[in-house]
Formats: sequence, structure tokens, C-alpha cells
Amino acid sequence: MTDITQLLGKDAESLLQHRCITIPSDQLYLPGADYVDRVMVDNNRPPAVLRNMQTLYNTGRLGGNRLPFHSAG
Repeated sequence: MTDITQLLGKDAESLLQHRCITIPSDQLYLPGADYVDRVMVDNNRPPAVLRNMQTLYNTGRLGGNRLPFHSAG
């Protein structure tokens, strides 16, 4: 932890001790395999749309994985 503190310098304490008070945690939709069932069902979407969204989330190289990935390296 001291390496990170040294890298961050004078901003280390504020960055490492930050607590978000802007968005309550109960308003966040966390990723998971049941995302479509938990979040999108309540949006009055037809079953075909929900099925297609689930298919989109389950295809591709990272299909079925609900963690946020990016291609930046």
C-alpha cells in the first residue's frame, strides 16, 4: 500500500479514503447473470425483446460474463 501512496503523492489520502455520497447504493444495478430478469423486466418490454437482450449478453468471446470489460489493454 505504501507504493500506491507514494505514487499518488499529496492526493493519496483523499483518493484512497473516498466515499461516494452522491448515489445511494440501493439505486445501483450491479452486474450479474440475472441482469435482464432483475432490471429489464420492469420496463414493460415484450418477451421477444427480453429474450434478444439475454441472447446478446450471452454471445461473443466474453458471453455470459457481466463484469465491465474494455479493450484498453
